[in-house]
Amino acid sequence: MLGTYPIVHRSERLALAKAYIALTRVMVDSVFGKKTADHSLLLIGSAIMVGHAENRPMNATKISHYVGLPRSTVIRKLNEFSRTGVVARHGNVYLLSEERARNQTKYVTEAICIFGAAEKSLKASKLNT
Repeated sequence: MLGTYPIVHRSERLALAKAYIALTRVMVDSVFGKKTADHSLLLIGSAIMVGHAENRPMNATKISHYVGLPRSTVIRKLNEFSRTGVVARHGNVYLLSEERARNQTKYVTEAICIFGAAEKSLKASKLNT
């Protein structure tokens, strides 16, 4: 077995990696349910949420730049999101569908718990440095 070696800021990286995995699972479940996740959809959906939450909705080009995917891929995925009712197109920008935006799901609560746990781990690691 290959030996391990020290990682700089191990505790911080561990907390962030665990939070990322947990949040990704929550996001995948909230968008895709039990279906196999397409991670490009997850990135695009997250970008739409960022634009919507910041009250600065993004068009396909901005989403493409934001997530680092080709515009043609983003447009194809946006059409898929629109068909399933996850997002709504308003002119040339995209928002969460009104149903999704107003729905208070368990996923938001789960995400808040994940952030709380990550914050606690990061604070604890600062005490040990």
